Order: sequence, then C-alpha cells, then structure tokens
Amino acid sequence: MANCVREIEGDLFSAPKDHSLAHCVAADLKMGAGIAVRFKQLYGKVDELKAQNAGVGGVAVLADGSSRYVYYLITKKTYNLKPTYDDLTKSLRAMKEHMAKSGVGKLAIPRIGCGIDGLEWGKVKEILNTVFGEDGAYEIVVYNYVPK
Repeated sequence: MANCVREIEGDLFSAPKDHSLAHCVAADLKMGAGIAVRFKQLYGKVDELKAQNAGVGGVAVLADGSSRYVYYLITKKTYNLKPTYDDLTKSLRAMKEHMAKSGVGKLAIPRIGCGIDGLEWGKVKEILNTVFGEDGAYEIVVYNYVPK
C-alpha cells in the first residue's frame, strides 16, 4: 500500500486548479455547518446536486470548468447524524470510480469526517491510503487550515 496522502497547512480553496475538491455532506444536502458552508457559498447548485439522488455511501458531483470536479461525499442521511467509517469508505470508492473515468488524479480535501462528524483522522487517513494508494495513480493533498 503506497502512501498517497500528503498533509499541508493552508486554505483548501486556494488549492491549484488541477486538483479536484471533495468534502463530506449528508444526503439532505443542508450544508449548514463546518467547511460545507463554504462549498455551498462558492459552488451553490444545490438543486443540481439533489437531482443526482445520491444516497449514503455515494457521491454527488459538480463540474468546475473542464477538468476540475467538486465531490460531495454522502456519508450520512441527515445533517444531525454521524457517519460510519464504512459509509465513508463506500463514498470514497464511488468518488474514485468517477475520478478514474474522468482522468482525475489529484484531489484536495480537508480532514474529511474529522470536524463536526467526529471520526478519527488516523483511521480516515488509513482508509484514504487503502482506497487510493494501491496503484500510485492518485495524489491526495490534505489542507489543514491554521487560522492566522
């Protein structure tokens, strides 16, 4: 298993344009707290996301330009629930499928599932390396936001 996860300090939304973005949301797509609020402000199109009818363990996708995508990992049913590692893993696999089809090799993410959702970063990082590390085709940059 290769280690494809790299952690840096900085603002996720300043990631280079050749990196697609991903974060965790509930199937209700309320996005009322945490970093999801910024995704909602920047990318909107909530109706387009809802129309994709992605369930828990799935992923909803917006295109941002011609080769960048914004992935919404559906890891729980409603905003007030907590996700499981199992559902997070399923969502990541669904995203990887889309990435493979679309030629996306670089991904920028926050510490997914580890804010309000309460998952442990050590375990999440392990899952990321398991899902994306086997063939050396993916680079995942984790942005740790350090307020100045």
